[in-house]
Formats: sequence, C-alpha cells, structure tokens
Amino acid sequence: MNDSRGSSNLTKQLNFQPFKAWRYNAERVKISKVLAPPYDVISPEKQQKLYENSPFNSIRLILNKKDPADTDQNNAYTRARDTFQEWQKQGVLMQDPEPCFYVYRQTFKDPVTQSTKNRFALLGRVQLEPFEKGIIVPHEKTLRGPKEDRMRLLRTVRTNFSPVFGLYKDKGFEIRSIIQDPMNSRPAFEAEDDDRIVHTLWAIEDPDILARLHKALQSKKVYIADGHHRYETALEYARQQREEQHSSDLVLFPFDYMYMALVSFDDPGFIVLPTHRIVTKLGMSGGEAIRKLGEYFKVEEVLFAQLKEMTASYDQEGRIFGMVLEEGCFLLTMIDKEKAKKRMIQDKPDIWYDLNVNVLAHLIFAELLGLTEDRWEAVLKFEHTVDGAVAPLQKGEAQAVFLLQPPKVEMLEKMGAVNERMPQKSTYFYPKLATGLVFYSHKE
Repeated sequence: MNDSRGSSNLTKQLNFQPFKAWRYNAERVKISKVLAPPYDVISPEKQQKLYENSPFNSIRLILNKKDPADTDQNNAYTRARDTFQEWQKQGVLMQDPEPCFYVYRQTFKDPVTQSTKNRFALLGRVQLEPFEKGIIVPHEKTLRGPKEDRMRLLRTVRTNFSPVFGLYKDKGFEIRSIIQDPMNSRPAFEAEDDDRIVHTLWAIEDPDILARLHKALQSKKVYIADGHHRYETALEYARQQREEQHSSDLVLFPFDYMYMALVSFDDPGFIVLPTHRIVTKLGMSGGEAIRKLGEYFKVEEVLFAQLKEMTASYDQEGRIFGMVLEEGCFLLTMIDKEKAKKRMIQDKPDIWYDLNVNVLAHLIFAELLGLTEDRWEAVLKFEHTVDGAVAPLQKGEAQAVFLLQPPKVEMLEKMGAVNERMPQKSTYFYPKLATGLVFYSHKE
C-alpha cells in the first residue's frame, strides 16, 4: 500500500487505498449545513439554497457561482481553489495525520416502500485504470460538456471533492464484517440533511484493519454507478500530467488515484430508481407519435395514477413504458419483441435488448419518433420523480414525457460483463452520495 511516489504501476488487481483526507472541523462548522449533493443534480435554485445554508458549504468547491465579469484569472474554478486553501488556513478544514479508510452510512426512507433503510459505503482512493483492463467497468455513456467543466475544476484545484460511486460484489459480506468493529466506536460525525437523510462517518485508522480491507478488495471488480464523467476526466488528467511532466508509466503519483465510495451490490440498502425522459421538442403532433408507436406497442390511454404505479415496479425486459402528452396519459406495451429487435441496432448481446432505456433510446426515439442520438443532448431532459417529469409538460415547456420502470440491479452488472454501456442517465441510485464528507487532495 505504498502511498504515492515510487510505487509501481503494474497492477492487475483493484488497488483501493486509505488516504489522508481533508475533513470539516466539526468544532467550526455544523456538518449538516455544509453537505451538498453531486454537482450534476444541483439546480440554480438548489445552488442558491446551499450557498445560504452556510458560508462554508461545499457547494463553493464543486459548483462555485459564475459571474458575467469572470476572467481567465478570476472565475468559478479559481474561486473554488482559493476557497479551499482559505478554509485550510482558517482551520475550517483539517487533514487527518495518517491514512484512513472511512465508513459512510446513509439512513433514509425508501421513496417507494417508505421503509427505513441503511446503505453503507467504504471511502478511499482508487488507482485509476483504463476501462479496457476490466478492473473498473463503466455502465453509462458520457457527454463532452460535463467532462470539460470537471477538467477545468480538477486542473485548477487538483482535488477530488466528491466520490465516484463504485459497486462491487460481496455476497458473503466479507467487507461488511471487517468494518463492523470500527463502527462500534464513536463516529466522526452524524448529520441530517435538508432531505432528512442521516449521514454518519467513521474513520478507520487501525493498520491491521486497513491492510485487511485493502487485501480483501484486490480481487474485486468495480462497476461505476455514478461519476462516469469525473472518472473519465481523472483518467485524462492523469495522462496529461504524465505528458507534461515526462513521467514514467512505472511510477504512481497522487493524480493516478481518485476518491471513490464502494458500495456492495448485496447491501440491503442499495436501491435503484428510474430516470424519466422529458422531450422538449418532439417534432410531430401527439396523434402522429401515437400512430407511429402503434406499430410496435399496444397504446392504451390510462389514468395518471396507473402510470405512477407502473414506475414502482422493476423493468420487465424493456416491454412497458409510460407516455404523457397533451392528449393524455398512455401505457405502452411491446407487442412482439423479436420484431422490435429487428428494428434496432443489430449484433448486440441479448441482455442489451432487455433494457428499457435501450428500447426507449434506439426504438422509440431514434427509429419511430426520429429523435436520433445526435439530437438527444439538445431535446432531452432527465428527472427521477414522476411529478417532476410531467411538470415541464404542464407548464408548456415540453411536448412529451416518457416514464420508465427502475432497472434491476443485476442488469448493470450483466451489461458491464459484456462490455456494453447504457445510454446516459439510465439509472438513479438513491440516495446520492453527499459531497462534504472528506476531500482527496493531490497535494497530500
């Protein structure tokens, strides 16, 4: 577990390490007021609310406000850097003296069943690996815009503020059994956020436990759940740094790692919600859309409540969808799967055709409605709640809404196993991991 310079870059296994994190000083700030969700789910209204929560809220690090007067020398990214440095000087942030793993528990209400659940994550730094090595596996396609934004932040601040969300298999609960004893000690903090999710963090310093965790994780394959843009950005940043510094590929530096949260597929608190599609410009009337869809789907007008009920059940092999138009609410049920497959991209693994997001993207959108992939970024918006998805339609800001059932967890693993990626925003892992727990700086 060599900490940085001088360690070998010849790994063929997962290299997940403890690190000396920067953390909020609980004597200086109220932790519940400094946490924030991931940058890509923060609306302008939410950004303002987080700014008002505390002058030390982590929003100032991950999504600093832009100003019309911004220059190359003074902008949202440089302000994030200066803020991070100033908080260190003020003692608002303090660095752990020794490398630690961190156990992170989220306690929340399941939005479907309303039952209380706990989800556990292990926080550490992971050695960046190209996807082709098969150690860390993606499940979603990425867009260029978010990667450019995150690259500017990473190059300026040289710090990972938010964890990439990784999944691994632990059917025997080996990792959970190792972290159980440290969790019997007093946590570093426990804080409830604005959404009534309770966040609890423990720091693990015991060298024996650190070594056991490191070794137990070496044989694991990690599937990226959330954070594809940040992971790909970190990979590219590391490549650029090596080029600029003329560094050997055999030596590892702090930029060769990134901050990651590992959650077990088998954690009882691990749930996936659907991400619905809002179409701002359909390019045809609702009646024309219904006619085109009728070739492959039974189109049945239903009550809105029935569509909400449909989204609470898991995906049935990509056969069922909800559609909301000005004309009403409709349930779409696939008539003939083999016929539908012939209209989509050919030569894909069978599992690919079972995913509702693929059927929606490549049959309903691209083939039947003429919304080809090159238009998705311009005409599609995403929302994980049914009410939130239909709101733009009710305001006249959208022409159609497509509602999805949540994917089964094992589908993500199966897609990764055959090296296939889902369309962007295919999944919504609830709850999101908080920003503000710990920070990984390349200037350790």
